[in-house]
Amino acid sequence: VLKGRFSLKLKTDKGNYTVPAAVVMDHPDRFRFELYTPLGTPLATLTSDGQALHLWSQRERTFYRGDAASAVLRGVTGGEVGIDDLLAIFTGSLPMADAEILHVGRTVFDEDGVVIVMLGPDDIRVRATIDPRIGVVRRLRVDPPSEDAGYEEPATPPLLEVQYSGIVREGRSALPQEIVFEMPRLGWSARLINKRWSALNQAPDAFSITPPANAQVKDLVETLEQLAAERDAHPLP
Repeated sequence: VLKGRFSLKLKTDKGNYTVPAAVVMDHPDRFRFELYTPLGTPLATLTSDGQALHLWSQRERTFYRGDAASAVLRGVTGGEVGIDDLLAIFTGSLPMADAEILHVGRTVFDEDGVVIVMLGPDDIRVRATIDPRIGVVRRLRVDPPSEDAGYEEPATPPLLEVQYSGIVREGRSALPQEIVFEMPRLGWSARLINKRWSALNQAPDAFSITPPANAQVKDLVETLEQLAAERDAHPLP
């Protein structure tokens, strides 16, 4: 079980925000991610118990229900990505460990390390640059299905791009100091700057949430699809 505290800088079409954040991860597929005001008041909570992925917005008093986590993640990455893959990405590890490698037998180098191109679910392409010295991912890019299976990055925008910098040691693990997520499909970007990683001896009972009394309930998948549709209809210049 791993716990992390961060400073989150979030950019959306509606504005820019900098808030404290915390995550508890119980590999392979349970987590709780929380955002706070500068005074420590809860703003939002995102949880997964391995099956569902729910979001509670304290500010909006709205519970976004995602009964199928895979469907929620498909709205962000474009493919059937699992919670275990999401946690791997969050900790700088290689997701989709069983995926087909598209250029086996050829070593491709980037300025940050060795490039691996994988065939992901629903034929999405996942390009990862790995630092061979410590075995951590430095860059990750998810692209929609394409006939171009080469290691060169396409000119079209990715579904998801992640960049890592710095290393924090926690036991035997090498974890990222800073993570930048770019989600062009939703018009979001997020920069997480780690304040502390720490290991927990026991997993807390914190990975399931239900709608509070008098909360408005919305479907999380439909909400993401609506955001993407609005983004497509009104692209930024």
